[in-house]
Order: sequence, then C-alpha cells, then structure tokens
Amino acid sequence: MKTFRLCSLTILFDEAPSEDEPMKGVSVPLVDGLIINKEEADKSWLLEAVVHKEWNDFFQEYLDTQQPLMAEVTITKKTNDPATLYCSISSVHELQDHLSVHIEGRIVAKKEDLSDMLLRSLLDEGYTGEDLYNEYRRRKSDRGKAIQSILSNAYEQAKEEMEDKES
Repeated sequence: MKTFRLCSLTILFDEAPSEDEPMKGVSVPLVDGLIINKEEADKSWLLEAVVHKEWNDFFQEYLDTQQPLMAEVTITKKTNDPATLYCSISSVHELQDHLSVHIEGRIVAKKEDLSDMLLRSLLDEGYTGEDLYNEYRRRKSDRGKAIQSILSNAYEQAKEEMEDKES
C-alpha cells in the first residue's frame, strides 16, 4: 500500500448527468486528508478527508443511502492532474473539532485515460485524418460536454461493475 496527501476533493455527481445538463460539482474544503492506494487489481483507493463539521449532513446522507458518487481528487500537490473515482462513503466520524470521512473508491479516469476515451469516442463517431485531429483538439480544449459524456459513461460502467461484484 502507498499513502499520499489528499490535496483536493470535488464531488462531481451521484447520478450520471444527462447530455444537456451541465455537470454539477461540489468542491469540499479539506482541513487535512490522506489517500491510500491499496494496490489491488481493481485500482481501489481508501480516502480519509478531514472536513469541517458543517459537512456532516452532506456526507451522512450518502452514508445512510449508500448512494455511489463520482469524485475528482488531487494528490500530493494541488497542481497535479486530478483522478476521477467511483466512490461510496464508508463512515463518518465526529472528531473534537472536525469530521473524518472515509471514502472507498475505484479510479475510473485519469487525465490520460480521458484523452484516450475522447479519442476512442471520436473514432467511433467516424472522424479520420485532419478532421479527427481538429475535432480532438477542439473537444479537448472545450472539456465541457465531451468530458461530461465520457465521465457519465465511466460512471455507468463502474456502477454496473460494482453491482456485478455484489451479486
């Protein structure tokens, strides 16, 4: 196992957004945090986010309903590229001044994965040659809908895989 400092945590969504709806994201201010790479084949990670107590209801609802969510995390330093995880809240503990939130997640996309998925999507749409290059550059710089669609697909795929494991 490897342990890293958790620098940022953004909850992206708990249901895949529709194509026309903008991706919602809630940036959670961290007091402190760790992220542990469990070094398992399914790329599972354990996060501990220490947050202000005002976040109790937010995380407690996820814990109570066992609603999965997508999160974007940055480790070691804030300037690193974020990774996207399919997560569930495993516990919420009240500390003296803060909350400790334990989150279990599985990486579904890193920056290079998103580029690969975007390229695959464009090829599937029939782009070739110079048109492929131009559309790839356009969508990559736009990030909005193209990335949202890819993350929505990754969310649905991760959800199905987790449901299959539980069966």
